[in-house]
This record gives sequence, C-alpha cells and structure tokens, in this order.
Amino acid sequence: MAQGKKPDYRVYVTGESGGKTFYNPIGTAWKVGNDGISIRLDALPVSGECVLFPPREEEGG
Repeated sequence: MAQGKKPDYRVYVTGESGGKTFYNPIGTAWKVGNDGISIRLDALPVSGECVLFPPREEEGG
C-alpha cells in the first residue's frame, strides 16, 4: 500500500432507502503493480459487497 500517497479510489458500501441508493464510505484503495488494487477498509460491509469510485476533487484525494 502506498502510505502517504493520495488514494486512487474511495471504497463505499451501498444501501437503499425510500427507493434511493446511498453510499457510505468504508475505506480507501490504491493502484499497485501488475494491475492490482490494494484496499484498506475501516469497516466491513455486512453484505460482503462494496464499490470503488475515484475520489471527488472536493475530498482532496
């Protein structure tokens, strides 16, 4: 994992409420050699599923 480097992705768990999908952040991820991704989770998704998105500019990476 690239400590000190800005994450390439944010990790979210998804849920639904009132017919809308919401995303709760649970970690970060970095690109690593050989097309891999290193993921650091701060929480575990109960469903066992998560989604990765690039960080938004206003999050500062």
